[in-house]
Amino acid sequence: MAATLNVYQEYGFTSPEQLEAAVDTAYQEMRQTSSKLKTLETKLQGKKELQQQVLAYAKTKPARDGLKAQKSEKARAAYRQANESDFIIAEAAARYFKAHGITKLPARKALQAEIEQLISEKDGLYNTYHEQKQRFKELQTVKRNIDQILRRDEPHRRKEQSHER
Repeated sequence: MAATLNVYQEYGFTSPEQLEAAVDTAYQEMRQTSSKLKTLETKLQGKKELQQQVLAYAKTKPARDGLKAQKSEKARAAYRQANESDFIIAEAAARYFKAHGITKLPARKALQAEIEQLISEKDGLYNTYHEQKQRFKELQTVKRNIDQILRRDEPHRRKEQSHER
């Protein structure tokens, strides 16, 4: 209880209502940071998926170029059948690009740099979220202890006891 009063005075609260308002504010800040973090993670996942598709498409370039080098229709059909797995991968990547409205492939290095920047942003936001969560828990504990000291929940307990009898 002494620690609770210490923290209560350390934050400069003068009434339980101020403490309650601080708990609500801390909770709202934590929720906002959490939603920003989720949005950022979704964006990061999309960029990683794009990077995966770009790399898969780039790996199939020799097979696609080999098809163009074939002179006859029969040779093209045989070449396509021999390298069918590469063409399936290339077509899947092309469908992904078309579905996401990508007409020009991004540079691999630029995409990697963007992913790294998003990861560092996510890490900073996660640290902020973690600090806010700790502060919220601390304020919540102080509020519960202050309520217990002031016996704010006493009327509810008496009602529950009278119902049990």
